[in-house]
Amino acid sequence: MTGNIFFAVIVGGCAAVFTILGIWVIRKKEPGHFWTGQTVRPDEIRDVKAYNKELGILWIAFGVLLWIDAILGAVLGGGPGAIAMGISFVIGIPMLPFIYNRIYKKYKNSKDVTQ
Repeated sequence: MTGNIFFAVIVGGCAAVFTILGIWVIRKKEPGHFWTGQTVRPDEIRDVKAYNKELGILWIAFGVLLWIDAILGAVLGGGPGAIAMGISFVIGIPMLPFIYNRIYKKYKNSKDVTQ
């Protein structure tokens, strides 16, 4: 039982980070970014508020997936929770950049602003 709680606290902590990140991105005035070290300039994005909302939802959705894994681990045990988390990571992590690129392309200004 202690292992289940330990698992749930660790995974829940990770879930909290992604959930808070999503809320923070939604509230930002300047465009959020996906990659570490990358910045998205405000002139790159047509509608910063809508872009940030979709990006924030992406992070929150991944956080919710981890919350579900934490709850499964707490209720069913660390083994089933770890399997659920493994599936979440194998499917979820590759999907994150794919979905981000779709969001970025959707809101990217059509004119070239790099010059």
